[in-house]
Amino acid sequence: MSRALIITEKPSVARDLVAALGGFRPQEGGAYWESDAYVCTFAVGHILTLLEPEDLDPAYKSWRLETLPIVPRRFQYKPVSGHEKRLDVIGRLLKRPDVDRLINACDAAREGELIFREIVEFFGAAQPVRRLWLQSMTPEAIRKGFDILRSGTDLKGLSDAAACRAESDWLIGMNATRAFSVKLRGPERESKPWSVGRVQTPTLALLVERELAVLSHRPRAFQRIKARFAAVGHEYDGVWHDPKWKKQDDLDEGKDDRIFDVARAEAIVRAVTGQAGIATETREESQRQAPWLFNLTALQKNMATRYKWSSKRTLEAAQRCYEQHKVLTYPRTSSSCLPTDYPAEVDKLVDLLAGVEPYAPHAAFLLKNGRRNEKRVFDDAGVSDHFAIIPTGKIKDLDGDDAKLFDVVVRRFLATFYPPAVYDRVKRETVVLKEHHFRTGPVDTLVDPGWMAVHGKEVDDGEKLEKLPPLKSPAVKVREAKISAEQTKAPPRIAEAQLLSLMENAGRSVEDEELAKALMSAEGLGTAATRADIIQNLKAKQYIDEGLRPTAKGIQLVTVLRKLPVARLTSAELTAKLELELTEVERGKRRRERFMADTAAYTEEIVDAARSMDPAALYPDREPLGPCPLCKQFLVYERPWVYACASYRKSGPGCEFRIAKEFAGRYVDRVTASELVVGGASAELDGLRDGAGKPFRSLLRVARDGELRLDGEAEAPRGPGRSAETSRRGKESGSGATAPRRSGATATPPIAPCPVHGPACAIIATRGAYICEQRLEQFRQAAGDAQAKLTGFWIPRVICGRDLTEPELKKLLERGATPSLAGFTGRSGRAFVASLHLTPEGGFRFEFSPNARS
Repeated sequence: MSRALIITEKPSVARDLVAALGGFRPQEGGAYWESDAYVCTFAVGHILTLLEPEDLDPAYKSWRLETLPIVPRRFQYKPVSGHEKRLDVIGRLLKRPDVDRLINACDAAREGELIFREIVEFFGAAQPVRRLWLQSMTPEAIRKGFDILRSGTDLKGLSDAAACRAESDWLIGMNATRAFSVKLRGPERESKPWSVGRVQTPTLALLVERELAVLSHRPRAFQRIKARFAAVGHEYDGVWHDPKWKKQDDLDEGKDDRIFDVARAEAIVRAVTGQAGIATETREESQRQAPWLFNLTALQKNMATRYKWSSKRTLEAAQRCYEQHKVLTYPRTSSSCLPTDYPAEVDKLVDLLAGVEPYAPHAAFLLKNGRRNEKRVFDDAGVSDHFAIIPTGKIKDLDGDDAKLFDVVVRRFLATFYPPAVYDRVKRETVVLKEHHFRTGPVDTLVDPGWMAVHGKEVDDGEKLEKLPPLKSPAVKVREAKISAEQTKAPPRIAEAQLLSLMENAGRSVEDEELAKALMSAEGLGTAATRADIIQNLKAKQYIDEGLRPTAKGIQLVTVLRKLPVARLTSAELTAKLELELTEVERGKRRRERFMADTAAYTEEIVDAARSMDPAALYPDREPLGPCPLCKQFLVYERPWVYACASYRKSGPGCEFRIAKEFAGRYVDRVTASELVVGGASAELDGLRDGAGKPFRSLLRVARDGELRLDGEAEAPRGPGRSAETSRRGKESGSGATAPRRSGATATPPIAPCPVHGPACAIIATRGAYICEQRLEQFRQAAGDAQAKLTGFWIPRVICGRDLTEPELKKLLERGATPSLAGFTGRSGRAFVASLHLTPEGGFRFEFSPNARS
């Protein structure tokens, strides 16, 4: 008897299918199910991944520009680590002689097509394919879907688009990362790869753009005028504003209620005090509609705002509620709607919640008054591969994060069907002497909490909103007017909820209307399922810190890329263009081969831009920061990693003045550098970090010897064997000190004498390594193959995923070996324990104790 093999994207979907179709028997402990007509098994998302370059050719293990671009003739797959057993089950089922056809029951979207395609291609399966296309997972919808299976060829365009997206991301990301890592990486700058990607780099650019605005902002004083008015029966406040004000440009910090001229503000106060005015007001009902059901991004934003959770933390809790507790539906969804056949399921859920505290009164309200907003909620067009996140109907005693998240989702589910919240909104405008306008409000007073009642909002629960009695007469009088002296503030840094919104709505930043539309329809940068991983990856690559603040490395990457012909890498425009073309592939208007050829050509442009990049040429002698404070003869200009005197040379005669672009963990922006060059000191800066990584504020100043110091920090004596030249040169560019003593990269005292070159040469710490001064100087002067002949001490600061601390380094130098150290991770991902032993060449080797590997 022949059977069709059903392959689903997730185990839960497989269980739903076999339950709806009936007649299945579990096999091998639930590894798959079998009936007279079907065999059903499942993937666990992506269980295959594209081969790495070194898997294609061992020559690619070494990252060299000469081997780029890497463009495989045929993309091939390998198992994702940990999923080998699952693949073995699927492979055995595909090879069964009674399996003569396949049913693709993966999610009804591009990613589902890709997961199925990967499996079929990996095993070379040749059986004909039928496609199950579901938007609803009710038993009736599942059975109907099997009655109207589509031909696999109907969705060839979608399948091709899925493959094109995965392969183009591989081409762009792999080649760009290798190309720019080769050009930007160095022991005194950064030893880890400079990762570049189609989605992660534009996301980083959003954060960098805001960070530069924050770093370069300097407070500007302004005045705001507040007046107290006497009306019939009450008094009220108003703020002066200029109704004719218009923003001049993006750098304009003005607003219609800000006065930057003190004399003008004082004149207005004198003119209006004690004068009569005419007040007018509007009173209208204002409604706040019930919120949409949660998709993953909306849930992550809500939890970030409510509890300050990261998107990763929210996703992890949602996954546990789905997989482990089974109290919520699938969380990795971009949909905020339910299928049109789901009202009966919702009725069951509301009935159930009517008996569960603390949701019972809110569910009872819906049972009594009926559901609202049904057209918006039940909409097949708004459902993609998964519908919105809602309760499943299972009730469990949860705790911790899972309990909090479940509560938020249940309340949102109930609130979505509630009527709007209703406010009385009052706006008042008062004009004095026919030319001075004062604004009051808008003031909102809650009249009916509507859906907000689900969250505990009541009319009399302390709104703390000023209530304005109605005007009985337009005639009022200014009792007093006074000036409030204030300062402009830097724009706030982007919090996680805002970043998720910016990624989701990235299409709004694309000027081309067609590209913007394509990006908006494709969910923006990333997807609901991948945005948490993208943000986490930026942290892992050390482009941003845990608070989403870009590091000097992240700022440098975006800055360099924007100066090259491939600046599109930092913009959502690249994703928009690819999405537009992928849509054409999906609709059969563009051949897959043409799309990949165009992507390969763009990849070659990226590699060529990196190959021909001369970092110095990116910063020509234009827009000087000011005269050199050290030599007094030349101007200071921005360079790739520093701000330096025009006569500065790494070796040989010349002025030695320069300021590295990172100091004490803070990026030194042009405004700060200009203050240091011109005035010898900066404004008070935040974001500096001490040796323990704790943030602090301080002014920076340029000392008499041209070195950069913290305010009040004494000039430290030079260590033994450190000439003035090497003292300054050992701090080049962006290595980022955490305990500053001098300007620039290392900004730390010598750690110890070099065991290779002797006491006249000191070991210092850069961002990526512990290195002796002579080897560092050799590296700067060497090129090409000569770099392989460097001599002296050099050990990476991160070894097999583990940080080597300075105390551990000192033990290595003093004793020739460290004690056994835990926390190393091998290539296979397994942890191990080992001691480090110093080699005569100034490197190290591992020694393993018996049973040290784990």
